[in-house]
Amino acid sequence: FMLGNPGFAYSRTPETEYQVNDHVTYVHGRHTISTGLDFNHDSVSDFEYGNFRGTYAFTNPQNFALVHELFYSQSGGNPTYSFAVPYYGFYIDDKYQLSKNLTLDLGLREDFQVYPQPAENPAFPQTGKFPNRYKRFAPRFGFAWSPRAKTVVRGGYGVFYTDLNGVNYENSALSNGLASQQSSVFLFQPPINAPAFPNQINNASLFAASPNISVFSSSLRPPTILESNLQIEQAIDNQTTASVGVVWSHADHLISSSAYDMNLIKPAGKTTYIVCPKNTPNTAGTCSGSSYVGPNLDSGLLTEGAINPKLGQINALISPGHNNYLSLISQFTRRSKNGLAVLSSFTYSKNMNSNGVDFNDQFNFSNTHSPSTLDQRIRLSISAVYQPVTTGIGNPALRRLAENWIISTVMQFNSGRPYTGTLNAACTGINLQNCTGAGDNLNDSAFNESTSNTALGIAGAGPSPNRELDSYYGPWIDEGDLGIERRFTFHRTQYISFTAQVFNITNHQNYFVQAQSGVQTLQYNPVGPTCGDGASVNQTCYLIPNTAAQASTSPFGQLESIDQLNPPRVWQFAARYTF
Repeated sequence: FMLGNPGFAYSRTPETEYQVNDHVTYVHGRHTISTGLDFNHDSVSDFEYGNFRGTYAFTNPQNFALVHELFYSQSGGNPTYSFAVPYYGFYIDDKYQLSKNLTLDLGLREDFQVYPQPAENPAFPQTGKFPNRYKRFAPRFGFAWSPRAKTVVRGGYGVFYTDLNGVNYENSALSNGLASQQSSVFLFQPPINAPAFPNQINNASLFAASPNISVFSSSLRPPTILESNLQIEQAIDNQTTASVGVVWSHADHLISSSAYDMNLIKPAGKTTYIVCPKNTPNTAGTCSGSSYVGPNLDSGLLTEGAINPKLGQINALISPGHNNYLSLISQFTRRSKNGLAVLSSFTYSKNMNSNGVDFNDQFNFSNTHSPSTLDQRIRLSISAVYQPVTTGIGNPALRRLAENWIISTVMQFNSGRPYTGTLNAACTGINLQNCTGAGDNLNDSAFNESTSNTALGIAGAGPSPNRELDSYYGPWIDEGDLGIERRFTFHRTQYISFTAQVFNITNHQNYFVQAQSGVQTLQYNPVGPTCGDGASVNQTCYLIPNTAAQASTSPFGQLESIDQLNPPRVWQFAARYTF
């Protein structure tokens, strides 16, 4: 039983933003030249009082009645973190009508953010440095060419920069190891100096800053995207057009979701993983099967102090990742005279990450070449709108009954997103039996980072060493939405509309698979006398297939949750008055 405020209690984030932008367009002959500037100033003051009031923990009602708390914890430092981010952008573009059937578009943009330098911890000066980048020149080129009537060829190439999210900045600047910024006190089975319930600690000398700090890597860069496209559009008749094209993009300097510990000594030991056959019981002490050898990333053996022995983890925000996206797209549009309009598009694509995106081993990024968690190879979208044409109906009563209806539908059929098979952390640190061991984490150094700028690696678990990252795909996402609207007009300029919509009309269960959500990803129970014991430099882990996986034809047996964007059938009704 805990009495107090959780870390997120009593928080607010007032934000003030203002911007100024202007542009000038100059037309001269076949040239249309546009130039302009953007300025944006964003101020954030993040107030998070949380555990500053203190939290008491009691093991049972009797201890609560006797005020015998198990532990007392309280946060200190400054509960408010404020920063301001100016943004500047400049651009120039020339749209040149080279001929009546060829138009060129040439442009150049330069923009940048100016994040403030964070507070410096003298014990590690890099805490006070943020690498603002000011030279972000982004050229763009495009063309539209009509080689013949009813045919248009469009294409383009450009360089684009994205901005650093303020949450990434705050998380990496906040944990600098100074008690004045972040500190805490934790008293286990409190002694005499613990506060008498329900009082708080006011003695500042009892508060200590965490030895773990967060910094910005000196090599941190804003993500850069190179993108190109080529599309051919053909008008089949006055009501029908079809197009086909390709889109390619390459992204550099993607920010990793897992923190890189600059204070971590590379482990010298090895872990041998032996994959047990299917239907191997959990009580089996050993098995025979294919084996894989990797570094020993057992958290009990990850040694700190490579740079500064007085500090714990030095977690650097890094941007090593690459992404390549290639897609074939096609689109069909039909507008008929009877009031029916149909739009259909099909995309076949491949989206791959590499070099440290979602890394599990900070000492080796070679196994991070894998599909992106947003990868969906096939996407088919069909939408239609039907408005009955009533001009040919002679009977006035029938015409009034048929007019002012709108029937619409949107259908999407998308292949599933990828996810990673992981190891059951609850099975490590034990000899055999029922997977209730120490809960050590294997094959994932990122999981053991404890500062706030990490997403705990791959869903807080180590990936199965015999499979690549994101090598499994979840089920398809199939959606069918339908809407019906009827409008009643009176006094010519006023009308009332009644709308009924049903989402996921087939009531299909769409399981959300992204960042391991929605599926049971535990592939193996790692067991063995030395497996994850926190002591053995060289370990052997026997990977017993998870029971849920053995009982099902799907890789991991269980689908757990339904995506909020694709829920079971939902009805919605609305009435609108327009005047």
